[in-house]
Amino acid sequence: MPSDARMQDSNPFVEIATHLFLEDLAAKVGVAGLNNYLVSLAKNLAAAMPREEYASWTEFVGAVRDSQSILSTFEEVRPVTERCMSTLRSPFERGWREYAKRVGSFAPVHREVAEYYNHKVRPTAVTSVHIVLHTFREAAAARIRVGDDGVRYEPVAAAWVDGTVQLPEGPKLESLLKRAGITRTKLGMLLRNHSDVWLLEPA
Repeated sequence: MPSDARMQDSNPFVEIATHLFLEDLAAKVGVAGLNNYLVSLAKNLAAAMPREEYASWTEFVGAVRDSQSILSTFEEVRPVTERCMSTLRSPFERGWREYAKRVGSFAPVHREVAEYYNHKVRPTAVTSVHIVLHTFREAAAARIRVGDDGVRYEPVAAAWVDGTVQLPEGPKLESLLKRAGITRTKLGMLLRNHSDVWLLEPA
């Protein structure tokens, strides 16, 4: 039997231990320290990924849709428009469900660090995992070129498994929706069954 035949796609022990590690780290370095660690972790992960070049935006979006881009390495991405992308399920969802089932309620620090990020960086994180996702996508997008242009990432909204939604309000949201090519109603419809809605555009 090949050695990789015994390997699991995902292991609840590892997923739960990861969240407990973050809670332990927060107890030592505080909320700001945990935020900095998560941002650094995501940036380092993106920096380890190969750079990409595409001849056209259509080719690039097709690669993202078909899981051929670094932006869709860890999650299933569905283009909604030419610039608007959605993630059906967060790659962290299973880990959080396993934690809730086997350990219980999450430590408040996962929300506290998201609130810190929302205040200091951008108002689009519900929990600690969104800091990783937003930072990774932003850093990964910066490693891509389409024709003569770079690629810029910006989150529009995030929804968590408990129904909590985080998004900017007012003119900031309206600007994002216009650039993404969707309406407020369309965003609400997407957030019923998608974990994230985000924007990709030429830089």
